[in-house]
Amino acid sequence: MLLSAALGAATSTPYEPGRVVFWTLTSGLCGLVLSAAETVLQGPAAATLRRLPVALVFGLRMLLYGAVLLVAIAVVASLMRLLSAPLPRGADVVSLQTVIVAAGIALAVNLGFTLRALLGAGTLSSLLTGRYHWPQREERIVMFLDVVGSTQLAERLGDIEFLGFLNSVFFDLTDPVLETGGEIYRYVGDEMIITWPLPRVIRDAACIVCLFEMHATLARRREHYIRRFGAAPGLRAALHAGPLVVGEMGDVKREIVLLGDTMNTTARIEEACRTTGHDYIASGAVVHALASLPPGVRAENLGVIQLRGKAGSLELFALQGADSSTVAETLPPPSTSRTATVQRPAGSLAANGNGHTAEPSRTTILPE
Repeated sequence: MLLSAALGAATSTPYEPGRVVFWTLTSGLCGLVLSAAETVLQGPAAATLRRLPVALVFGLRMLLYGAVLLVAIAVVASLMRLLSAPLPRGADVVSLQTVIVAAGIALAVNLGFTLRALLGAGTLSSLLTGRYHWPQREERIVMFLDVVGSTQLAERLGDIEFLGFLNSVFFDLTDPVLETGGEIYRYVGDEMIITWPLPRVIRDAACIVCLFEMHATLARRREHYIRRFGAAPGLRAALHAGPLVVGEMGDVKREIVLLGDTMNTTARIEEACRTTGHDYIASGAVVHALASLPPGVRAENLGVIQLRGKAGSLELFALQGADSSTVAETLPPPSTSRTATVQRPAGSLAANGNGHTAEPSRTTILPE
């Protein structure tokens, strides 16, 4: 409705009855049509548009806004003639003033949408409002998501093809993140870091839902990746919950950063995925905080494990779904391995009041 109000006010002077009516109807029609268009662009068409070059999407949006204005002027002028309503002289002609005002509004609106897509909705609003200009402490769930076998795949594909592979994977994983209210914090090489506000996901376990929806998405796209890249991607994920300090950092390239032991611990849990042979591991802080696990997901108690570089130990759980087999088909792993026994405490999560099942201790094969 910003377009409707501004366009009508700026182009309806002098305030003759016919001119005011004409531009009010025109701007109202523009607002109605563009609102419907944005519903489509931000909904069903969003995934497709995200895969196109930013400049192309911006240009197409500007053309759409301009076309809607021209059509609205013609439709309102024809309607007023049909109803024999007074039509101000020249009001149905696209004047220079109209073009300038419409172009300015279209530029501002579409620039906002483009920046929102580039920075993320949460980051853009936080920077514009200064929400984190003074650092704040927040409770969040953090997920470190890693693509399995990426080093070998990069050597096989080459840098350019591997970048295309990673970009395709991260595009496919975006929708589950957005649908569960997550925020993509950063891409670091072949890794994606995602966060959720802790209070928001306790009831519906959105972070766990997101993880297994991403697993399912890559499973559905398996054949596409094999045809295109000769390998289907697999994932390795670590989840942890705790306090973080959130604040602005930098001058020329300012961004919102997350700092704290929670980030460091999540990185160490991701390393534990490699050493324990489990693709998806969550800390006790995550599992115990959730009201329940999603249907079909179970948590296997791995015990209290000493993480590299950490003074204390941490209770970890391997997350398994109905079909949590590895999706990856990359180069064969080294044949050398060693056997180690992971000590787990007796009992299960049910003893902690969450009703989740936990499996007994067993010997795990750890890669060298």
